[in-house]
Amino acid sequence: MLKRTVTAVLLIALLIGLFALSYFVEHGNIFLDLFIWILLVGAVREMYFCMQHSGFKLFRLPLALFLITCYPVMYLMEHFLGQGFLGILIVFAVSALTALIVFTFADPERNTPKDLFATIFVTVYPGLLISLAWMLVQRYSAVYAIPFAIFLPVGADTFAYWFGSMIGGKKLCPSISPKKTVAGFVGGLLGGVLVSVIFFLIFEQFALLPAAGYVPFTDATWKSALVYIAIGLVGALAGQLGDLAASRIKRALGIKDFGTIFPGHGGIMDRFDSIMAGIVVLLVAFTIIYGV
Repeated sequence: MLKRTVTAVLLIALLIGLFALSYFVEHGNIFLDLFIWILLVGAVREMYFCMQHSGFKLFRLPLALFLITCYPVMYLMEHFLGQGFLGILIVFAVSALTALIVFTFADPERNTPKDLFATIFVTVYPGLLISLAWMLVQRYSAVYAIPFAIFLPVGADTFAYWFGSMIGGKKLCPSISPKKTVAGFVGGLLGGVLVSVIFFLIFEQFALLPAAGYVPFTDATWKSALVYIAIGLVGALAGQLGDLAASRIKRALGIKDFGTIFPGHGGIMDRFDSIMAGIVVLLVAFTIIYGV
């Protein structure tokens, strides 16, 4: 428990430092972008070795191509054409095509279509999902959007754990995650709403922390509050589904954790499974709200 707590405190301190650099230092977002890239590489590496451990023979070239080119292509297309998301999709498409070409000329006795599909799967999960965090940094306030994407699912996970531990009751998906309960699931939804309300109060209602680039959702406070609540519910739901999906994948691969980089917590994928879902939810929500 002590090891888990110390790791969590260090991670929070690191994130606060990165957000401070983004807030106070000109072009400080580059440090946050670098951190996202490190997480991306680490998460893909974890998935690669977990898949290899389970008998899949993934192709390294398309994965390396995605990891190396995704950020520069996204950055250039966003700053010169305003099409960063399209840049990410192009890199993904080229990486998938590369995987297909490598598979075509691979030894048919060594590699099967399963290896091709596994390679493309890892490019999407976690590759594509984590890379979307760069769009939150580039298009919206980094000190608002990224913390929101992190704390929304983390708050949902925390409340789900508290409610599940205190109330117990009927299991949610015992075949996937035996410890999760329906009460915990409901608690997670409440936790997501609470986090959203806190962000609404800090950034919009009272503007306690002015964030460069932040724009109110609507011209009416009550409308913005409803939008925040909706984002909290959807984000919490997506985060818990992301957590269940990760558990299902681990069961299918026959592993307990994706990695060991975070003592007491497991690997990058173990900590960011629900956060990846939060990134997607916020990116979709902001795109709808702001039209960009």
